[in-house]
Amino acid sequence: MTVRAAAPGRVLLLGEDAVVYGHPALAAALQRGVRIEVTTAPETTIEVASPERVRPPAELLQAASEMAARVGAKGCFRAVIETELPLGAGLGSSAAVGVAFARAFSQLAARECPDDRAAELALGFERHFHGAPSGVDPAIAARGGVLLFRRGEPPQIERVRTRSPVFLCIALTGIVRGTKSTVMPLSERRAERPALYDPMLAFLGDLARGGAAALEKGDLVDLGVRFDAAHGVLCALGVSCPELDDLVRLLRSASALGAKLTGAGGGGAAIGLARDREHAQELSSAVVASGLQSFVAEIAP
Repeated sequence: MTVRAAAPGRVLLLGEDAVVYGHPALAAALQRGVRIEVTTAPETTIEVASPERVRPPAELLQAASEMAARVGAKGCFRAVIETELPLGAGLGSSAAVGVAFARAFSQLAARECPDDRAAELALGFERHFHGAPSGVDPAIAARGGVLLFRRGEPPQIERVRTRSPVFLCIALTGIVRGTKSTVMPLSERRAERPALYDPMLAFLGDLARGGAAALEKGDLVDLGVRFDAAHGVLCALGVSCPELDDLVRLLRSASALGAKLTGAGGGGAAIGLARDREHAQELSSAVVASGLQSFVAEIAP
């Protein structure tokens, strides 16, 4: 028996890092994502077919096997993964793989897999790679669209209705980052100086909440200012890096309405807010001219 499933990547517009500590984050699904084909087989194997020459991490086989057993998909399987997401760029690739696996294994087990269940299974899957993830990535990979997410039991999830399409330039540093290596040092610094770090984390959550309102009003100027403010705070928190700061400066010099890192930081990607699709392409061209990779993303109503 062969089954197929897919899930989108995501971009964190506002609230990254703060979401780990119970503050809101604003996330949007990308039109790029992952596709998985799973077939019952004599032994369990996982292959990354696209991009080529990518070796699956050692944790992937264990994480997928545990999920299959949890869902009730008995026996061994062969999985083939195709991804349009740059790996290690902070664009939610592991959560997308987790959600796609949850849907595929549920088909094999002849069980329903609503969004909440897919997100729950993917959160357990993500713990193999990211330690103690907030849950925002599986939530957006399972539901799509734009969400204002707040960690909890259960999490608070609000659907955000954008008034008009929003265009972003997503620029890649080329530095693979890991959430564990970025978030854990921040947690240690916060534990030593909570009076210093907690107000900054709360401010990032406030920026995310206001950013959701800006999207619903179609106020790109408001959203852009929030991008710039968030990057400044993320720098103060110590989760940026010179390569990200250079990209943010490049996007701003190319007339982005606002620019910031996206994801946990320490590498990965930066995003620049554009007026429209043509402007986003101009921002992307400026990044490519500097020798780095970039693409345009549309957040549709």
